[in-house]
Amino acid sequence: MNLEQIDTSTTAGKAEVMRLAAAGRRVAYSNSGHHEWGLSKAPLWDWRTRDYAIIAEPVGPDEVWVNEFNGTLYASPDREIADRFNLSAVSVRYIRADLAGEGKP
Repeated sequence: MNLEQIDTSTTAGKAEVMRLAAAGRRVAYSNSGHHEWGLSKAPLWDWRTRDYAIIAEPVGPDEVWVNEFNGTLYASPDREIADRFNLSAVSVRYIRADLAGEGKP
């Protein structure tokens, strides 16, 4: 199980784990001092006896190629496949925002 790297030895780290859980992310727990993690469907948030972490989830491909045909969008991580959906149109490349640097000064 891959876990997000959040330092829960601090109050800010614990708050971040709880904030992400409230936003719908999946939570893992381990009895304090142990390194075996399990899925927590309803966390108790008892930080004295348990450790909590957010399960890292894949966010999708780094890029995707999109083409339109008759009002329907088609997407593929492979440009050649996307180009086949509509031979008279050019596929457009989209890059995940976190990789494209959006929102950075």
